[in-house]
Amino acid sequence: MKKWIVIVAILICCGMYAIVKFSMSQNQNVSNQSEEATNTEQINAGNADKVTPEEDSEPAVSPAQVEAITKVYSEFQNALKNEDYEQAWKFTSEYFKGRVSDGSLEKFKENMATDGAVLAKATIHPESAISIEDRIGFLYTCPDFPYDMYLFFIQEDDQWKLYIGRRADSVDTSTE
Repeated sequence: MKKWIVIVAILICCGMYAIVKFSMSQNQNVSNQSEEATNTEQINAGNADKVTPEEDSEPAVSPAQVEAITKVYSEFQNALKNEDYEQAWKFTSEYFKGRVSDGSLEKFKENMATDGAVLAKATIHPESAISIEDRIGFLYTCPDFPYDMYLFFIQEDDQWKLYIGRRADSVDTSTE
């Protein structure tokens, strides 16, 4: 039980941090339209994820990706709120299923019935979207949680799915 609480807490923190960073990036773009946000994120050799500058002028996360992932997360949250854990299961990656429930739908149901309440209440912040390798993260906040989180999503079976959460302080979005 404690393991799941920690995992959910980590997911929440990761989501929250991503949102704040993306928001800061968007504010800079509005105030200085000549400056483009050309950051992409890559995994550091250490414990923290770090953003590194892109070589081209494409934004790290497209508006279409933000919209698609926001929709998936909203559907995931609705499934949790309605206690439709089988539907929520469909919005999670194989990696997430293995980490949160050892790949068992029954364990997933048990964990989401308790710890999933935090995810159901969380607010995802699309303006904070960041890209780290093939994952896209969003900062998310929850009034019941003590720290910020990023939720990361990946494409699996041609659709976006919840991959994992990370504490916001473990994701380095600096470009230095």
